[in-house]
Amino acid sequence: MRNKVLMNKNEKRRRIEEAALRLFAKEDFNRISIDQIVQDAHVAKGTFYLYFHDKVQLINHLIVKKSSSIIDEALMKAKEEQIDDKIEELIFLVDYVIEFFKANPSSIKMIQKNLSWSVIGGKLGDDEYEVVNHLEDFLSYLISLGYQEQEAYQLIFMILELVSTVCYSSIVLKQPDSIDNLKPMLYTTIRKMIKRS
Repeated sequence: MRNKVLMNKNEKRRRIEEAALRLFAKEDFNRISIDQIVQDAHVAKGTFYLYFHDKVQLINHLIVKKSSSIIDEALMKAKEEQIDDKIEELIFLVDYVIEFFKANPSSIKMIQKNLSWSVIGGKLGDDEYEVVNHLEDFLSYLISLGYQEQEAYQLIFMILELVSTVCYSSIVLKQPDSIDNLKPMLYTTIRKMIKRS
């Protein structure tokens, strides 16, 4: 009986999340109401408040979930490629994320340049996402290059912010050039940011 109740709760939460994703892909976040979300999810409005305080908490949850799953996919592919060099592994991950956004522009619209904060802003569960373990590995690598721990976090934040901003501007706004034309300079810049002079 308890498992059935838990499954029902998980199903309702999943329906709310999927409804929100559908609506946010079509319309600006500020124009979507909680009433529209629950109507699309076929749940009562009170059910929404069992899981989320408000629409902002819902969108933050979806951003973390979506961006983390994209990076987790990229990490699995990187492991398959068996890339030994940490910098080249990061470039591979960035390229995978860019290709995902090219194929799924609605995802980057929803994430709206918040990739960096969702990954390192303290919103991830300890064991929920593979990216948490990889982040720790990359931090250790940067520290081995001579970065202080705070500097390493700042550098990862800046790299992710750069990537997400360039993707959003290029893929969504079509500025200043196509993402394929920007990739070489982007990757050169990332390599230069990591290597200590």
